[in-house]
Amino acid sequence: MDTTLRSDLAVEICNDIMKHNSSPDGIKCSRTRNDGLTIEEVVIENEKGARLSGKPVGKYLTVSTGKLWLDDAETFKEKVFAFRNVLRDFIAESGKNPSSVLVAGLGNERITADAIGPATVEKLIVTRHIKNERPSLFTQLGLFDLCAATPGVLGQTGIESAVVIRGISEKIRPEMILAIDALASRDLGRLVNTIQLCNTGIRPGSGVGNARPALLPEEMGIPVISIGVPTVVDAATLAADAIGMFTHQKAQGDVIRDKWSKNGLNFFVTPKETDQIISVMAAFIGFGINLALNQELSYEDMLSLIG
Repeated sequence: MDTTLRSDLAVEICNDIMKHNSSPDGIKCSRTRNDGLTIEEVVIENEKGARLSGKPVGKYLTVSTGKLWLDDAETFKEKVFAFRNVLRDFIAESGKNPSSVLVAGLGNERITADAIGPATVEKLIVTRHIKNERPSLFTQLGLFDLCAATPGVLGQTGIESAVVIRGISEKIRPEMILAIDALASRDLGRLVNTIQLCNTGIRPGSGVGNARPALLPEEMGIPVISIGVPTVVDAATLAADAIGMFTHQKAQGDVIRDKWSKNGLNFFVTPKETDQIISVMAAFIGFGINLALNQELSYEDMLSLIG
């Protein structure tokens, strides 16, 4: 495996490994199509696979949505329902059918490329307060017990995001955590049209090489599903790949990448339309969560509840 590869996407790491070993021990990969979405599955089966990939043992789904911001309303709606089905199945496979969920919108809402978590929370139907204050109304509406938090980042609050979410979880005791954060990809073609689901938890800030304390299922005592969206590409990796592509000299590209990294030239590239794209992707994920958890809720009723 190329140890200089910077990517949070298990499928990219798997593809890199399989260039040298088509049947790596401890790693399984597959690809399917589902109602307009391309789904690539990576399963890290054991510790050997974990060492080879640098990823914890678990299941990783990469859902390719296409350019949602260019879709018409009907196509967008159809893809939302397809994503709802994928997410619903993934939650069920976690080994627990939760009756309450805490969504953690990780990231810095002031930096667009890092705002996917907080932006998604704005699209959720939160109901825990209704259940606590008006239980009869909650039952009548038939809604799911959902709450959400946007813990900010260490530089804003002085508190690690994982510490905030852990404290909230210990107080309110949800049965599952969905953690949403920005990721890094090595492929421009995957930016903001890819969603990675995994059941191994999440390490906030890893997308920009600033990994913070993690939210892990074994530490939280409940399933932690991460929903990550690649919003940036490491510029050194991008430049190295471009050089290798146009000169057909991969080694030369690797030298450039290493030189940039050693000189501290850590830049990240994000699409110029990021503001609009992040807003659309956040709505897509938020709508998918709402419909996956509130199984009797129609799309139109969901929109009216969000406001």
